[in-house]
Amino acid sequence: MKHIPLNELRENMYFDAPVFLDEGYILLSPDVQAAPELLQRLERWGYEGVYCEGAPVEAPAYLSGATAAAVKSMLELDIKEKEQMQKARNLYFPLVEFVMESFKRFQQINRLDLAEITERVKQVIEMVKSSRDSILRLPEFVFVNENYLYQHSVNCTILALAIGDLLKLPPHRQIELGIGTLLHDIGMLKLPEYLYLSSKALQPKEWQMIKAHPMLGYRLLKGFSLSDSIALTSWEHHERLSGSGYPRGLAGDKITLYSRIVAVADSYDAITSKRVYKPLQEGHAGLLELLKGRRTLYEESAVKALIYCLSLFPLGSLVLLSDSAIGRVIRTNPRSARAPIVQILIDKEGNRLSELAVVQTAEREGGSEPFVKRQLFWKEVEAHNLV
Repeated sequence: MKHIPLNELRENMYFDAPVFLDEGYILLSPDVQAAPELLQRLERWGYEGVYCEGAPVEAPAYLSGATAAAVKSMLELDIKEKEQMQKARNLYFPLVEFVMESFKRFQQINRLDLAEITERVKQVIEMVKSSRDSILRLPEFVFVNENYLYQHSVNCTILALAIGDLLKLPPHRQIELGIGTLLHDIGMLKLPEYLYLSSKALQPKEWQMIKAHPMLGYRLLKGFSLSDSIALTSWEHHERLSGSGYPRGLAGDKITLYSRIVAVADSYDAITSKRVYKPLQEGHAGLLELLKGRRTLYEESAVKALIYCLSLFPLGSLVLLSDSAIGRVIRTNPRSARAPIVQILIDKEGNRLSELAVVQTAEREGGSEPFVKRQLFWKEVEAHNLV
């Protein structure tokens, strides 16, 4: 790939091949001009030039539609990213509000609007199918509330439905899985809040009360005439393949498939979410913990599906690249869970970028593209003001 010095670039020129920033960052497609603003930004960022396998041309008229469509411009990508994320936010936050209102109404008058719950689940299923990489950027969706159950129920539902979609569950079973997941912790609502919201260590009797919430949830859901396949999701989501879970110590295939999927989603969100009684772990660490327990604690196909959906460095997480740049994971790479697509927030020189710059990371050291070294710790995120 040829290096083209910045002083050789002219305003509004075209190239007959994609143009890259630092070899790995897509900058321009052949159908987009080098705008004056772009050249000014490159100079401001301190870059000496760009990389391209082609050459400057006067106009892109000879380019085929296939070539122009193959590589999107930075502006097009920026617009698409913003549209997809706004679509995800428009679903996510109203859904958390709906769950909060539904749970509070259930506590007050023992009512659930199952028809509306079903419709909300269908919306999540559609979003997972159409914009999975956006709706799974869970670290970017911050809902401040002292009761974690609302956001936890929504996060688990999104994760479980992403797994179910990848496992090719038919539509009616995805709906059942979604309803069961959204309500899997409903038994908690019959317990005193101090038991699950307290920062203090639980006494043995208090822990026994917490361990009763799956059974309570099952009875509540059966009381609303939900099928066993849905209600058992509540009863069994803390069971483990080895038989070491609770409340009944079920093992292997005696645990329903829905419950095995929810166990993976529930555990991942619990590990990677901040609670009053524990600090959060980074998503990468959470996935590694699930990987260690595959086949012994967790359904292997569900763990693999979750990693495929999130990548080993989960969507929405902040990562340090091998060239010292810092970015946010915005897309998965179907060919490699270790090499996600990353939006650069702070470049390798330490400059904060306000414009969209995207890099396809490498799977390992040795390629021309940077690779992900690790996920940033929460303190580092706060230090860089990237919250």
